[in-house]
Amino acid sequence: MLDAFTDYPIPSYGDVEGKQAPIRKATILTYDRNKYCDVLVYQIDGDGDLRGTVVNFKCFYLYKNEARLDDGIPFTYEELETLPWTEISFPHSI
Repeated sequence: MLDAFTDYPIPSYGDVEGKQAPIRKATILTYDRNKYCDVLVYQIDGDGDLRGTVVNFKCFYLYKNEARLDDGIPFTYEELETLPWTEISFPHSI
């Protein structure tokens, strides 16, 4: 697993596609050896509890730093290839 940040919109968190989403902490779980990752994206709910949802999206929305697409430091393919590829059913909230 790799710790990361993302600004990818997560509809189950109330984000709207095509509109700017908040930058969130995430954990990259898997990489498909092409361009997609299963990612556990975190959010604090209304009660102050940490929640997470597993989503699948392109690796270029994942950054090493807390940033947006143009300023994010991307993961190299070599780093991503250290991850397993086992597809996780998504979306899946924990």
